[in-house]
Amino acid sequence: MSAARAAPPPRRPKSADDTERARAIRASRRHLNDLRRAHGRPPADVPLVSRAIPRRIDGEPVASWCTSPAGLCAELAG
Repeated sequence: MSAARAAPPPRRPKSADDTERARAIRASRRHLNDLRRAHGRPPADVPLVSRAIPRRIDGEPVASWCTSPAGLCAELAG
């Protein structure tokens, strides 16, 4: 006896709530995401500085007086 494949489940019908309002909401959401993406970057005609600014000029601390992991995290963040 050969194992027969099970028939795939029937396709679901198109959702009844896919109304004009739902399509407009999805389009607005896509548009807002596009705007956020576009405004997150500087405009194309603005020259960018090509050199990096160091975060810490004085270097890393030589020794830490903290002993707890939470204290170390707070010290590194500050």
